[in-house]
Amino acid sequence: MKTKTKIIIIIILTLIAVGLIAGLFITQYYTPTAVNQNSENIFAKNIIDPDRIVYRNVDGKYYQFAKGTDTYNQIKEAIQKSVSNYNESGNTLSEEEIDSIHQKSFIEFDYETASKNYIIPLEENENANMIKLGNTGGIVVSNSLSDLKEISAVAKEQSQNQTAYDLSYKEMLSRNTIDSIEYKYLQQFKEINYKIHQVKIQDMETYELYKEMCNLAFDEEIDENIFQDNDLILTVSLVPKITVKVNIGNIQYTYENMNDVDYQYTAHLLIVSKIVNTDCIYNTDLTEINNKIEMENFESEFDEQVDNLNTQIFVKDFDSFYQEYQKATGKISQERAAEIAEVGFEEAKRVVGEYDKETQECREIEVTPNNFFTRKYSERDRTEPYTVQGYAFSRKDEMGNGVQIYVDKKLGKIVGASAFGD
Repeated sequence: MKTKTKIIIIIILTLIAVGLIAGLFITQYYTPTAVNQNSENIFAKNIIDPDRIVYRNVDGKYYQFAKGTDTYNQIKEAIQKSVSNYNESGNTLSEEEIDSIHQKSFIEFDYETASKNYIIPLEENENANMIKLGNTGGIVVSNSLSDLKEISAVAKEQSQNQTAYDLSYKEMLSRNTIDSIEYKYLQQFKEINYKIHQVKIQDMETYELYKEMCNLAFDEEIDENIFQDNDLILTVSLVPKITVKVNIGNIQYTYENMNDVDYQYTAHLLIVSKIVNTDCIYNTDLTEINNKIEMENFESEFDEQVDNLNTQIFVKDFDSFYQEYQKATGKISQERAAEIAEVGFEEAKRVVGEYDKETQECREIEVTPNNFFTRKYSERDRTEPYTVQGYAFSRKDEMGNGVQIYVDKKLGKIVGASAFGD
């Protein structure tokens, strides 16, 4: 009987042990701790750990927490616990909406690299969104953050005894222009392009160096106190109009030429709060962009004119033309050819300009067809591997520059042209 009792006790203890082990296994691998585990995956796979976390409180004060610090880890952990999804197909927000968010309390992930920042509004964020910022605007990548109040409370707590910054900046232009001959030491600047040069200045000694180098003279004096809370960005440029927009994670410079301006090197100084990431500066030269757009428009219009050529007059398919030309036996008169050439001179204006009709001459020659009229802007000049009998009508200016229009004698088609002179 005692042996039987012992066996029963052993069986019961074994079942209990198995139950405990199974329970631990289920708890470890199957208990739905989705928020925390998913958040870890989100940060590991989708959201790169920021180089710093910036917090703006309700009073408009800014605090930064560097990667690896305890304050940084506390805030990151609070956010991880709250984030449960990630999707880059969320709602898009305009630049104006992002600007509005930046005027209220928020937490922003900032990167020293080209990675786009993330921002969590801590006010008026009914959908509990996390937003990925773009060049303009942003996109909601996570919503329904489980506890914005907790995130805000942790950020507020961790900001105690931390340095508080104001997001302030000031622009100044030097009264002195810089003569391009005297403007030396360009190697001391970062060259944005051939007419825009930029440098970051973080101490008074360096500023004095550039002050002398660039003959700087501002309405307000620069002293040691400026560098306690600010960095200086000095931009020397031939472009007279400079617009600056400052965000936590970057500074955006826009340059634009103006009409009726005497172009000389001028010095633009930006005094900006140290809370701003001055290592991330975007420079956009609208003059180059506008020139590119104008060129693209010109190319498009040029190619459209080629597409719209009258194929009853201008040859576009030279192989088919030559087959037809070889079969033809007739001949058009010079008078008729002159009428056709007049259409060619009118079309040639878009390529080489206009020449006086009074200077017109005509010769009967062997003509090599070419793509003078049918060449798209991005295509090369091309001649055909055969010749035809034709009329060459020419017009020129007083300097001997001009253009010839080629009209074949049999079919009366314009088969090309050529410009001549210096």
